[in-house]
Amino acid sequence: MNLNQRLSKNFTLNEFLRSSTAERDEAIAKEQFNPPEHVVANLAYLCGTTLQPIRDVIGAPLRITSGYRCPSLNEKIGGSKYSQHMQGQAADVQLPDRFLRHPASRRIREKIRQRVQAITGRPLREDINANFWLFAYVCLRIDHLDIDQVIHEFGAGYGQPAWVHIAASAGDRDKRQILTLGRYLPQRKETPDLVTALNYGTRDEAAAVA
Repeated sequence: MNLNQRLSKNFTLNEFLRSSTAERDEAIAKEQFNPPEHVVANLAYLCGTTLQPIRDVIGAPLRITSGYRCPSLNEKIGGSKYSQHMQGQAADVQLPDRFLRHPASRRIREKIRQRVQAITGRPLREDINANFWLFAYVCLRIDHLDIDQVIHEFGAGYGQPAWVHIAASAGDRDKRQILTLGRYLPQRKETPDLVTALNYGTRDEAAAVA
């Protein structure tokens, strides 16, 4: 199998297979780095319909921290037995911090900022991280991308996710779910509506949480 094959213009198969856990376990590695054809097809769908369009607009590289997980890897790391990662239908994604400063990203940042304030009536905080900008953009475009789930996952608190989980599939499963996972949540899990999700990055939300 060619691990360098392109799934879309800016994404290769290898990015979605990398795992330090698998590299340390020969049995897991054999399974992880030889994904079934349907998994590769699902990853191509995820990239072509969702991640690549996001990448094109954001204009900055998206780092895949976790893509496909073979069943043995998923079990090893304690993943959900229903995880879309095992089908190649999900990726945990980070946006580099240079997005916050790069002149080329100023226009899209301003568009996101304006849309968030128009919807919530509140300005974005100055301390939100790059991953929240990604989360906010996906939430704003959730009706236009074939997204099953977008999740604001862990991190330091509201507006500072450690990564953004993005799932997409060609099936008939529930679409356009927005979730939040983190120890800073009262129940460690929330299913916010769009306004609440965007308010994670506003100044008033930060004051309310403090």
